[in-house]
Amino acid sequence: MISGDLKSPQDLLEVFSGIPQTKEGYLNVLSKGLFLSLKLSKSRVLGYFSNYEEKPEKPLNGLVFIISELLSDTEGYFSFEEKTAIKDFVEVNEDIESLIIKSTILRRELDEMLPLIITTNVVFRSELEEYNGKSLFKVVSKGGDVIDNLRRLKKNLEEGKVEVSEIKKIESVEEIGLDYILESVDYKQINLLKILGSLRASDFTGFVQIEGKEREIYTFFKKGEIFGIYPVSVDIFDYLMEFYGDFKASVVKINDEFVDIFAQAFIGKPIISSEGKYVSLGKLFLTLLSLKENGIAKIVSGRSNYIYIFKEGKLFSVKKEKKWEENYRVVFPKTDYVFFYKDIYIWNVNYLFYLFLLNKIRNLILKYEIPEAKEILTQRVAQFPAIYLKNGKVDAVRTLTKREERRLFNILLEVSEIIIGKVGKETFEREIEEEIKPYKDILKILNLSSDVFSEEVQEQA
Repeated sequence: MISGDLKSPQDLLEVFSGIPQTKEGYLNVLSKGLFLSLKLSKSRVLGYFSNYEEKPEKPLNGLVFIISELLSDTEGYFSFEEKTAIKDFVEVNEDIESLIIKSTILRRELDEMLPLIITTNVVFRSELEEYNGKSLFKVVSKGGDVIDNLRRLKKNLEEGKVEVSEIKKIESVEEIGLDYILESVDYKQINLLKILGSLRASDFTGFVQIEGKEREIYTFFKKGEIFGIYPVSVDIFDYLMEFYGDFKASVVKINDEFVDIFAQAFIGKPIISSEGKYVSLGKLFLTLLSLKENGIAKIVSGRSNYIYIFKEGKLFSVKKEKKWEENYRVVFPKTDYVFFYKDIYIWNVNYLFYLFLLNKIRNLILKYEIPEAKEILTQRVAQFPAIYLKNGKVDAVRTLTKREERRLFNILLEVSEIIIGKVGKETFEREIEEEIKPYKDILKILNLSSDVFSEEVQEQA
């Protein structure tokens, strides 16, 4: 594989012109959110695949338009490979030099026409049937010569026979449905528990973000149910109880189909977790797009977070600097950390609650001096790579799988049974209720209860 960065339209033109005439393979290009893969054979383009949503009437004209868009403020990556997993190429048969000349001319003429249309993502209104209700892409990519199609359109625009009726927003924030309901309200001025309860009652899908100088908290909802909380630590229950400091709260809505995968950037288990200098973002992004893989990448650069959602060949991206907003950047001068999540892990609330209870149980072990329970707890934690005991606290090293969650639950029950054998069930239940009493409201909102210790739950386990 040959690969590299693209930082200008000239870089892209040099890549096209630098392909040896004897070479056969696949040239992949990503600039911002637009992806194109060309099937090449000895300086001819035999087919293409793109994540551009509209389909052309004439494939070659559609390809010329897509390349012209890639030549607009180019920033991204390219790779050349001998094999590909893409199967649904659109057939064309064009000399690559001719293709690039046409695309370059089209780009120049589009730039000259922008004062008339503002953006290339437009739909037209006209008494002329060939333009009415058609997008710029549809007009340019119809039959005939692509340059002539654009020039006729420009002439009709200048004569007032065609006008722009709609500017289409093709943005990740729109498609993901990311929308602020409440933005950066002082934490001291709101009742967090009431807000969380109201969102749960209203079938809300999205997240609540609480941020301060030293910490950020995310609570993820899907149709009113809280399924994920971040940080993924037993301390989250104490964080949610804090009502002081310069914290600000935001409530952000997300579409149902994206909330699970978006949440993975916070509660998921990454299959890639690395310092940025060890990961080629270009290779990662182009591979995911060419394979039509689903997943999510999280890039940390300074105090900014960049989220990239890959979904069936499409790329959506948002960034968090001061707030969550649209992101077009795919090339970074420096990346601190790169994470990639493939599998969907949801419902981390239960196992964090088990860890929370395990720590409360440990308080009882110390209070009633039960060495057998202390020894078993220490042994089970030592045998369980996903959790640890440090400074008197049991916590998770990483995200737990469902099987590991069940294993943690069984440890909780095993240690509880030893304590009950020493102090009695009534004393045990009274002490546990006293331990969790300060958290009563937050546990109610999270739909959590100490009923996990009931005989019925034990039998189901």
